Amino acid sequence: MIRHLTLLLALGTAAVTSAQEVPDPKPYQLARSEEFILKSAAGAEYRIMVALPQEPPPPGGHAVTYVLDGDDLFPVLTSLLRLQAGTGKLSKHNGITPGIVVGIGYPAESRRDFDYTLPAPAGPPETYRNGKPYPPRPGGGAEAFLSFLEKDLRPVIEKLHAPDRSRQTLLGNGYGGLLALHVLFTRPELFQTYIASSPSIWWNDRYILQEEKSFTEKLASKPVQATLVMTVGELEQSLTQIEAAWPEEEREEHRLKITRRKMVDNTRELAWRLEALAKSGLETELRIFPGESHKSVVPMAIGHVLPYAFPPVKR
Repeated sequence: MIRHLTLLLALGTAAVTSAQEVPDPKPYQLARSEEFILKSAAGAEYRIMVALPQEPPPPGGHAVTYVLDGDDLFPVLTSLLRLQAGTGKLSKHNGITPGIVVGIGYPAESRRDFDYTLPAPAGPPETYRNGKPYPPRPGGGAEAFLSFLEKDLRPVIEKLHAPDRSRQTLLGNGYGGLLALHVLFTRPELFQTYIASSPSIWWNDRYILQEEKSFTEKLASKPVQATLVMTVGELEQSLTQIEAAWPEEEREEHRLKITRRKMVDNTRELAWRLEALAKSGLETELRIFPGESHKSVVPMAIGHVLPYAFPPVKR
């Protein structure tokens, strides 16, 4: 009798397990989010992702942040923002208010190497340890991309969701951070807040520093009202413990690249110079995250900048 009961229970359990092993999965969707394809005037297609707050907008509209590398960073920023300020109750704890996130990505292969780099004369190429140059990468499309952002994308977002034009942020990481610096240095009026996470200042023999010089000279006669937040991981120009255990050839090739690019030194020294421009209206903040590399620092950097991108509404 006991053997029969045991057999029946086993068969019943197997039936339940079998039924549970045949779910009906559906594509995961981020709540209160939408996406569409938008073409630039030149015909280039972009995947635009928009996350909207649960709360109704204040009188002037929600703050809005435009996120470069949106295919990767849009869900990260949106999730962290909602964790911190998904409701009015949450936002009371940390001074972060709900806002609109606009991710800019691509419907197919990424074109970030072209879109986020500056129109500039080619500098000396990076080389491998054996002296052979890195494969060429297309670049110099920053101005065309910015034209799309300013003349094509922003009008659409403003028509659909009426964000607060006085609280607009541009956020970029790596090459995207380089582009954020380029916009600040050449057209600082486009946004009120610029976030350059691990900016690729090294690109093209540090060409961006020529734009920094021109920007600094202009501030003497034309002050700005802008905030720049720069972040970088402490281990972005030295090997992590895991990388130090790589095979010698791979390890030393990587060591050459990161020490040559000087991500930490370049970011820190640029921040120090820009801090001196506070009297001309530029507020500069720098955060170096201990123990973090170029990739591991990304979610920490995004969490850190939320109060700058989505600050409390001034009353």
